[in-house]
Amino acid sequence: MKTGAKKIIGSILLFGLLFFIGVSVQAQDQSPSDFEQFRDQFKNEYFSVAGLLQTIGGYQFERVIGENGFSVGNARLQIYGEFDDKFGYQLQTNFVSSTPLLDANMYYNLTPSFSVKAGLFKAPFSYEYLTGAAATDFVNRSSVVNQLAPKRQVGLQFEGKLADGKFKYSGGMFNGNGFGPNQNDDDRFLYTARLETKSGLGSNSEDGFMMGLNASYEQSESATTGAGLLSQVEGEQLLLGADTRISYNKMMLAGEFIYSTINADSGAEYNPFGYYLTGGYFVTPKTQLLARWDYFDGDFIGASSESIIGGINIFPSDFSEVQLNYIYPLEDGAEFSQILLNLQINF
Repeated sequence: MKTGAKKIIGSILLFGLLFFIGVSVQAQDQSPSDFEQFRDQFKNEYFSVAGLLQTIGGYQFERVIGENGFSVGNARLQIYGEFDDKFGYQLQTNFVSSTPLLDANMYYNLTPSFSVKAGLFKAPFSYEYLTGAAATDFVNRSSVVNQLAPKRQVGLQFEGKLADGKFKYSGGMFNGNGFGPNQNDDDRFLYTARLETKSGLGSNSEDGFMMGLNASYEQSESATTGAGLLSQVEGEQLLLGADTRISYNKMMLAGEFIYSTINADSGAEYNPFGYYLTGGYFVTPKTQLLARWDYFDGDFIGASSESIIGGINIFPSDFSEVQLNYIYPLEDGAEFSQILLNLQINF
């Protein structure tokens, strides 16, 4: 048997082992644990503490760059609270990041359905990126979201709800520096907007339909070393996107599409774009199987990629999760496949 085939069979056996663990977890006692009681001691309306710890293991059969092994993906600590249902705040740091400050913002609820936020936080663009790191479907977010979404920014945002919360809108004006300096470095602003609608499906509160539309515009005069493709390009940048997610009974379907128009100061025009399609099914209440088609076209200014990703998520408790992903690059072949393992605790 060829070496590549043996490695793929080994991957399948590893998935099978994780699946067996997930089924076994289902039979355990579900009574509240000491850890949950400990967690509740640190949460109240005015001052709450939350944390996330992730250990990531990565193995690629034929690795071009980097090394196989383990790393601490996240070691986050967050404090947040709200006073008199009006003033709120959030501070979050990641001890393993080169830019440790993730969020530093405050907000004011003018009405129960309208608020204003200022500081450092996620710009309102892309459902997957707005989903917290502890709740993503896979170990990593999709290629298109990693490459094109505006990420965290320093700025000002408004947010509101209509029709008893069925419609949600948000918009903001930001420096456009991402994780860069607190002050605007090119005297230009990044503008983002998102419109989202949600509706229930059946009597189960967890079942529902969500659809969002996203837009972003910036006339960037300063390329940075920040995350994502657009942070490295000088010129006019327009992003348009749509995302959706449907959860019904044990099934989940999700997808997102982002298209960009970049008029570089050099005179060239580029149109990087990408999308993903995800399906999931809970084979037991604590074991979920997932599959994703991930596609990104860098249009000569970024690396293009296309892959199929299989995943299994196991939830031993309300505060822990095990994720195992198998990434198959369609253009490169099985010898460049990658396995990712995430072990996490969040509270």
